[in-house]
Amino acid sequence: MSNFESTVSTKNTLIKFYQDWCGHCKNMKPAYDQLSSEYSDDSNVVIADVNCGTEPELCEANEVTGYPTIKYWVKGSENSYNLGRDYSSLKDFVSSTLIIKCDINSSAQTCSDKALKYIAKMSMKSNEDVDNEVKRLEGMEGNSMKAELKNWLKERLGILKQLRGDKEL
Repeated sequence: MSNFESTVSTKNTLIKFYQDWCGHCKNMKPAYDQLSSEYSDDSNVVIADVNCGTEPELCEANEVTGYPTIKYWVKGSENSYNLGRDYSSLKDFVSSTLIIKCDINSSAQTCSDKALKYIAKMSMKSNEDVDNEVKRLEGMEGNSMKAELKNWLKERLGILKQLRGDKEL
């Protein structure tokens, strides 16, 4: 990963450090690959892995002593990941910790221009219209779609739930 420093300093990043011979690494590979694939088009989050057999200097610099070692960076700050290694645990962690959520109360700092336009549009709608849009989008969540569209769907749901005043987003 030749662009390691620039990536972890500018994007929220989850990195698995591994060795080819490691049994635990091999066991978690399908879940990690699925997660990586799901976020491959996300412009704010990077899911990557580093082979310590081919990049020992990078692993040493990151104080990797066992395999797999999973670390994450939020706003350039390094942290150790010590939760589950199954897909569901990894996905929940990325969703709750690494995804930059659009907060309608500080929208200028956290929301894209596209999201700001959506907030303006939906803020003018009635509560019933917002509820209907939430139901419509929730009905689409399980559908097959490109990662970029799925991320936009999730962002819209988050915005609508904030407009509706939901406590859990």
